[in-house]
Amino acid sequence: MSTLELTPYPDNSAEALLRVITLFIVSDGEVADGEVEILDDLGVFETLGVDHNRFAEVFDAYCDDLIAHAGTARYVGLNDPEWIDAVLAPVTEVSRRRLLARVLLLVARADGHFADSELAIYRRILERWEIDLDSLAEAD
Repeated sequence: MSTLELTPYPDNSAEALLRVITLFIVSDGEVADGEVEILDDLGVFETLGVDHNRFAEVFDAYCDDLIAHAGTARYVGLNDPEWIDAVLAPVTEVSRRRLLARVLLLVARADGHFADSELAIYRRILERWEIDLDSLAEAD
């Protein structure tokens, strides 16, 4: 595998958050319409101050980064812990982390099931960001 490189985004930027959402959406190997629709329904783009075009740009850049990371490997580890940690690293604000943790739960349910890969990534996110699942029901 090649060295770990990601398109650079400023810490806590809308793009950094959108990349985490993208990581989660593609983690099960498919993009369900409902997963993107729930982002609209929740007002995620408006909250982050971006539009669908910017999300598409971040999504494309993520896929390009993932392909470059895979290099000549025949298998791309979508749940590679080092990769996940690199995607999560630019999100440092607790409020942004908690927002994403809430949104990703709803994204996971949007296609009717919580895939094993989504569950593994979600657990890693909670662990890395030191978020207790039960605390997400509490107001910030």
